Amino acid sequence: MKKSFVKISICISLLFMAVSAAYSQTVPKKVAEGNEEWRYLQKAKDAFVANDFGGAIQLAEKAKEIRRQDAEWKEYTLESSLKKARVVRAGDELDRVVSVLKSLQLRETLNTVNFFTERYGLEFFNNSYSKIFEFISTYSHYPEADYLLGKIYAVQGENTVALKFLQDAYEYSINLNVPMEKIDLLYDLAFLSQDLGNDNDYETYLLLVAENNTFFRDSRYMDSLLRITNSGKKDSVEKFFILYRCEKDNSLKSFIELAEFYIERGESEKALKCYALASVISITKIESVLLDRVNEYEYTTFDDALRQCRKFPDVVKWGNENKIWELFCKFADASVSAGKISFGTNLYKVLSEAEPEDYWQLYAKNKLDVAKTSD
Repeated sequence: MKKSFVKISICISLLFMAVSAAYSQTVPKKVAEGNEEWRYLQKAKDAFVANDFGGAIQLAEKAKEIRRQDAEWKEYTLESSLKKARVVRAGDELDRVVSVLKSLQLRETLNTVNFFTERYGLEFFNNSYSKIFEFISTYSHYPEADYLLGKIYAVQGENTVALKFLQDAYEYSINLNVPMEKIDLLYDLAFLSQDLGNDNDYETYLLLVAENNTFFRDSRYMDSLLRITNSGKKDSVEKFFILYRCEKDNSLKSFIELAEFYIERGESEKALKCYALASVISITKIESVLLDRVNEYEYTTFDDALRQCRKFPDVVKWGNENKIWELFCKFADASVSAGKISFGTNLYKVLSEAEPEDYWQLYAKNKLDVAKTSD
């Protein structure tokens, strides 16, 4: 037991000493209060909004430089603690190390440990002191700054350079202060890849957004969703829109874009799957809005929900801007293309009578007329 403990202590010491030797002998400087990276990032964002692209780039790069300085300082505080024999003897279990740090009053080291555990969580580091040390190389990257730099270069038409910055931001997205910003980053990566003619990456990035939706990953849920479109019953459309709900609306755009992508490729089943879930997300959002807007509102039918939307110009505008009214028509198109003729035709019928946007109402009416002629 004693030999094992000594062995672990020696290994930990050697690990930290090896990493420490790779750095300069100069003691890193702590980032001064008022000079934090986020302050320079905000200045960079302000410059970007003011179309001062050169200034924005310099400030964003300065923000990245300060993040690296902060990482070096935090690493130094951890290295310094290992000069204390009691810290080394405490082993690698973070709880035990923290207890020793407190007794030795190593405040800067404790500040570093608390910073990482509060930001990323204790479980993220598996209660390991050395894991925090190892993570600092990742922390030294500032994805928000890289994301901004990507936007700046994209606006200037430097798409290849922009893509590299966005990819760097995504690689270190674990450091994002607002985790959900990762979704916006993936959308920008997708559309930039599309502009560069890389359809495979465009699909990949959109799927990463889509897979953030737990319902999309649930095969039983999706199978159940699509099973209704196979029904030849007249009430199948109303049944579809009353049985299912999904509040993950930040993935809505990914399903619409993927569906259009698959339609162009002739992959009707994949398109139908995406249109179906996008329609569920949309009706969930619509119901939520109507509950706030209409006194004592209660969802009854898809037809009624659409007619209610007509009463609110801003809701109709929202539906146009987010391709919602088009989505419902394309869902009907995809259903027909995938051989779900009855479901698609019944959906056309509802849309031809209740679509909030006149253009898409007429679109559905014309499609319904064609379907009736075919019969």
